[in-house]
Amino acid sequence: MRSLLTALLVIILFACNNNKTETAKTDSLAINTNPVDTMHKMNADTAKEEYCNITAVEKRHDSIFIKADYVQFFTGKNVVEEAKKRHRADTSFDKNGKIEDIFVPDDYFIVNDNKEIRTLYLPAGTPVTMDSQIAGEKAKDINTYAYFSQHFKNSLFKLMVKNNRIESVQEVFLP
Repeated sequence: MRSLLTALLVIILFACNNNKTETAKTDSLAINTNPVDTMHKMNADTAKEEYCNITAVEKRHDSIFIKADYVQFFTGKNVVEEAKKRHRADTSFDKNGKIEDIFVPDDYFIVNDNKEIRTLYLPAGTPVTMDSQIAGEKAKDINTYAYFSQHFKNSLFKLMVKNNRIESVQEVFLP
């Protein structure tokens, strides 16, 4: 009976660890793994560029939060196509009433399909870049939180966001 239990135990041990390996592939790396290993796909935690209108800057205790309404900002080749999809492209006509050109004024187009307001943490010391053309020649110290917190309204901003935490703020000049 004892030899039967020993044989059964040996079979179970070999069945659990048969040294059979498979190749798991990641983006650019192949790793040999044991099939009993548990591998979870890991998402890269990278910052994402978001365009937004800032609706509020709030100070809570020692922390600063902004309320951001994300938008889509189109420029370049796709701007006219995006405006046409939404029936917001402008047209010009020749003297015979024929469409001469389809265009978007100032060569940019902003879409706000989702009106959700997001609350994002703005750490102290986060780089803030305000546009000097918007601020005017006489404005001083425009790349500071103090200036930003007073002049964020009616401007478009580009944020670098990672885990609801802002890594940089940049005002976008709109002609």
